[in-house]
Amino acid sequence: MEIDLKLFEKARKALREVISPTPLVYNEWLSDKYECNVYLKLENMLPIGSFKMRGATFKISQLTAAEKKRGVLAVSAGNHAQGVAWAARRFGIKATIIMPEGSPLTKIKNTERLGARVILFGSSIEECFAHAEEVMKKENQVFIHPYNDPMVIAGQGTVAYELLEQMEKIDFIFSSIGGGGLVSGIGQVMKGKKKKTKIFAGQASGCSAMVDSLQSGKIKTIEKAETFADGIRVKKVAPEIFNILKDVVDSTHRVSDEKMAWAILQLMEKARVIAEGAGALPLGLLDQVWIKNPKLIKGKNVVLVICGGNIDVNLLERIIDRGLIESHRKVRIRVPITDRPGTLHHLTKIIKDASANILQVVHDRDSRNTGISGAIVEFTLETKGQQHLKVLIKAMQKDFPNCEIMK
Repeated sequence: MEIDLKLFEKARKALREVISPTPLVYNEWLSDKYECNVYLKLENMLPIGSFKMRGATFKISQLTAAEKKRGVLAVSAGNHAQGVAWAARRFGIKATIIMPEGSPLTKIKNTERLGARVILFGSSIEECFAHAEEVMKKENQVFIHPYNDPMVIAGQGTVAYELLEQMEKIDFIFSSIGGGGLVSGIGQVMKGKKKKTKIFAGQASGCSAMVDSLQSGKIKTIEKAETFADGIRVKKVAPEIFNILKDVVDSTHRVSDEKMAWAILQLMEKARVIAEGAGALPLGLLDQVWIKNPKLIKGKNVVLVICGGNIDVNLLERIIDRGLIESHRKVRIRVPITDRPGTLHHLTKIIKDASANILQVVHDRDSRNTGISGAIVEFTLETKGQQHLKVLIKAMQKDFPNCEIMK
């Protein structure tokens, strides 16, 4: 499904009228850390907090009067839902969105506030697609696909046009992949403009069907989708998108939930940016690439596409906790001790002298592995990072050689 550059240009012209360009922000902290020039393309600053409104708005803007009268139907875990709802309200047409029952509450409520009718069905996007076919038979609405549609892809590709206007030379663009609409749009525009920009794309390791397919050269299927990044939890690979991506993406990678959680925390602390899992993934991917081959990006101009910021507040606390663990700033340590007076005091003094902070202590005398005179102490500690943790463990192991970090 190669898309003519003229369609992308048409989308750019149409969206200029309704969507303001999102900021491209240089981040000094990340640039210093990775020894390159890091820029954040803040798609989370759009009215619905996600790039998804670009494709939905362009597609809906091109419907005929008769099609608009029928209304639109979409399937989404949240961001595409809000994009379709926003565009439908903008053009005064009815919208129905089918979402998985476990979709984040904030995305459900925001979609309803934008005037759409929300139907919660099943536990996955795949089940929602199947249900959409049944709804279409009864209601005859125009279906707005979240990624497998030339007009939707053209709308997403307007991100690239803005980047070309905002920055003269871009060496690398890092982006996340779900269904693939965003990366295929950006990639086709950059290649169509004869740019030498390298496109690096990442997918959640717990739901990596597209990356698995691109790396093997043929479409792969997966049975499970295990990631908190609901925006890219897509198990099924669209052949049309696969064929585009294999030509426009230069490197593909899997990124773990732990790394995404770490990236969310880094963006909050170092850039004052709230990103959801899919939006933070490009930073996690950059970190992986840098660890493996720092020379590849040293001195280069790197853009991270922060594609969305619609993260459930109830989930955020748990994600921050995972991010602290991934960055070695929160750790659980298990220490077998002899259960006699003064031992626990001595142990906590070592922790105090190492300037670590005790968040929680569990003192267990009943473990089968301790013997009659022993106990297990489990600490949850706050540290200053990996180097501080190494110093702490070394100090503890002098008197308690069997202490260990709990996974």
